[in-house]
Amino acid sequence: MFLPAMALLTALAPLAAMAEDGPAFLRKHETTIEDHQAIAKLLDTYTASVTKGDEAAFEALLIDDQVPFSSTGEITGKGADAQAVTTRNYQRFRKSVFESGVRYTQHFYNIRIDQDGPLAQVSLDFITQETKSGKGGYGWKTLQLLKVQGHWKIASEFYTARALPGQQ
Repeated sequence: MFLPAMALLTALAPLAAMAEDGPAFLRKHETTIEDHQAIAKLLDTYTASVTKGDEAAFEALLIDDQVPFSSTGEITGKGADAQAVTTRNYQRFRKSVFESGVRYTQHFYNIRIDQDGPLAQVSLDFITQETKSGKGGYGWKTLQLLKVQGHWKIASEFYTARALPGQQ
């Protein structure tokens, strides 16, 4: 009994080492209250522009319209082609949200912002619904942000998407 337990502990030792926090200087990210406020404003503009159908305001948040922007289903879901994987699906999002004539409301919850200088990562839960029908979806998204010439911009966005409960 002692040898198998010892073997298990030996095998798990590298995982325990990876879980350590590391040296204290690694946890000293460069961050300011002003940056967090600016990132929160970016998120407010994001939801407001989706809700208002304001394509120009939304696109002003992006570094460019070719940023990696995709649901995980587009990459890994049923029918996804492993040979033709693309993450630059913003144009599909733009067409469905801003050109379809359908209006949406979007809300963010459980927002977490991590930042080190000009790089930030935001993770959050969201609900998006058609304004008239109430149909919609929810999921989790991560956004990579870069501070460019003093302004936070979305460099990438990936998200999961599921139908709202009762709407499958």
